[in-house]
Amino acid sequence: MQLTVLGATGPIGGLVLLQALAAGHRVTALVRDVCALGPGKDYRSTLATRTAGPVLEAMAAAGVRRLVWLSALGSGGTVRRQSLFQAGASRLVMGTLMADKGVAGSDRDWTIALPVMFGNGRTVPGGYETIPPDGTRGRVGGRIGRADVADFLLRAATGGQRIRRRVILTR
Repeated sequence: MQLTVLGATGPIGGLVLLQALAAGHRVTALVRDVCALGPGKDYRSTLATRTAGPVLEAMAAAGVRRLVWLSALGSGGTVRRQSLFQAGASRLVMGTLMADKGVAGSDRDWTIALPVMFGNGRTVPGGYETIPPDGTRGRVGGRIGRADVADFLLRAATGGQRIRRRVILTR
């Protein structure tokens, strides 16, 4: 399958790139010398929100339907699903960063990944849990390995599941 990875030099994008190549996919990597769609160290950044529109326009112009977008638990009104500690940190440190990035309102076949806080390492390949943001489970906390997030993103992109769904990723 032909994939395009935006931010392929970032900590998660790089893992998506490696996993996709190992699985035999053809990959176009779009990169720059700093984080492509994330804030870097600027937690007041609106870069991701401003980038969503042009990405969606380019996809439409190229006839690309599938989009898998990495966001974070706390965005798009999901702060109520975060642990109390994480919800407080999100509001205090990343208020503008956690705003809805506009992807969910598009006509593309999108999936939005909402991981809990990142941790390093991977204990069991694919051992992470996916839950809907509007499910019956209460607050979600903890950490998830970046390799697990990359695994989900690649599976979502190549499997065509969870179309027009937001998915919380946790351990």
